[in-house]
Amino acid sequence: MKNFKKLSAAVLTASVLLLGIPAGGISAQENVNYSIFDLSGTLKEGSKGENVKVIQRALNKAMGAELSEDGIFGPNTKTAVIAFQRSTKMLKVDGIYGPKTHAELSKEINTFGFENTVLKMGSRGEGVKTLQKALNDMSYDVTVDGIYGPETKEAVIKFQKRFPDLVNDGIFGPKTKAVMDKVLND
Repeated sequence: MKNFKKLSAAVLTASVLLLGIPAGGISAQENVNYSIFDLSGTLKEGSKGENVKVIQRALNKAMGAELSEDGIFGPNTKTAVIAFQRSTKMLKVDGIYGPKTHAELSKEINTFGFENTVLKMGSRGEGVKTLQKALNDMSYDVTVDGIYGPETKEAVIKFQKRFPDLVNDGIFGPKTKAVMDKVLND
């Protein structure tokens, strides 16, 4: 199973590199768009369609909501939206899927969960573990111990060398994070 995961990650990474990243690489100033679809207006109980299916699928993934992905925004979907809104502690809890809920759910689904901190030699904690898991998903084979040591630094440098806009310094900062998030989620 481990070899299958490595092979899958390698194929995914190669596909993203061939299809998803422009020849010049990702611009260091580029903001990664995490939106799961273009939302105009709001979706609420009674709404129907493909976007509702996408919401249901995203809520199942993010919250384990166990919704039927039928494209009908019914009471169960509303309950799941309310639960998601509550879980973020930043959204109005109303069961209406508007732009703010959309942005938060999109980010939840389409990011790897990296912390907004710079990680480098000597860093420790859950943020480092998340980075190490991401590196393993891309077949860099590092120990997941929460310690940013030489092995993790070398894996980050190997990743950075693949993209011309990144500095090969082994520091996991905002630019490297944005590129890695894109590779892992495209």
